[in-house]
Amino acid sequence: MKSFTLTIAFFICISSQCQEIKDTLFFLNGTRVIGKIKRVKLGVITFDPDDANDITVQLRRLSSIAGTNKIFRIETIQHRQLYGRISSHPEPNTINVETFFDTIPVKLEDVSVLYPFERTLLQRFSGSVGVGYSYTRSSSLGRLNFDANIKYTSKKEEFILSLSGIYTLYDSLFSRDREGATFKYNYFFAKNWFFTAFLAYQRNLELGLQRRFQEGLGIGNKFLTNRFIYAWGRTGFVFNQEKSTEGISSGVLTELFGQLEFNIFKFEKPKVNLLFAQSFYYSLSQSGRFRNDGSLNFTWEIFKDFKLSFEPYNNFDSKPPVEGSAKFDFGVVFSINYIF
Repeated sequence: MKSFTLTIAFFICISSQCQEIKDTLFFLNGTRVIGKIKRVKLGVITFDPDDANDITVQLRRLSSIAGTNKIFRIETIQHRQLYGRISSHPEPNTINVETFFDTIPVKLEDVSVLYPFERTLLQRFSGSVGVGYSYTRSSSLGRLNFDANIKYTSKKEEFILSLSGIYTLYDSLFSRDREGATFKYNYFFAKNWFFTAFLAYQRNLELGLQRRFQEGLGIGNKFLTNRFIYAWGRTGFVFNQEKSTEGISSGVLTELFGQLEFNIFKFEKPKVNLLFAQSFYYSLSQSGRFRNDGSLNFTWEIFKDFKLSFEPYNNFDSKPPVEGSAKFDFGVVFSINYIF
């Protein structure tokens, strides 16, 4: 009898532990939903319930959240970064963040970003890929375009690969009109400050640029984080090697650069995202040369994991590689993006 009692107690313990390792949403009306926390982004949590499709819930509708089986990374609107497990808090709209040294209560309304710090390598990747149709100033013909972004995140580091291209078909001819590729590395060394380094490739036939290679170093800061806006800036030095469409190489050119990016979210239906990005370059090698690259990307979620994208872009070069080439280029890109 004693052996039977111990066996029953063992299975009850195992059962309770299995329930505890599930993530849980606690609603203000008393409802509980068990499943898996995917992420919190600017006031909305994406959650994968057991035996159901993903749901999105505004944090203001929740009493608390529990996620005790993994480590989470939490960023708050006060620019704090916390790593730890999450447990429910008796006060409404509050969670406990259990770090290695302490238990810290955090208001859900103060959480800007939260996601599980997964142990496996592949689970730290995210990104998107898109294809579509565009119109640009340099040609009245329609053009094909593509873009792709892949991001890897660890506790202190980010690795981001971005690719894009615009191509035109002239009967049997194929023109690579505009291309870009950037590999960026960010290391967060103090609160919202980060060291940044990047390698880039550019091509823009409208501005007389056959190719440009860039190597950059600098420092950045996430200066604005709340439930609807995510913004950062960075500055530093970049080294360019250019080749014009006439085959003339520039040698190594040095520039001072500055970049700003504002990401504005709206997760209530319709779910939209607005990304405003501008980069400025002032030449230290060529007197009076100033460059600017920018874009305004608007995306709308049409159904799960698929978004429509509308992106006007601009490029300016006060002294383009080929004398007499256009100094300003702009266009509009339409695409359908798959998010993973």
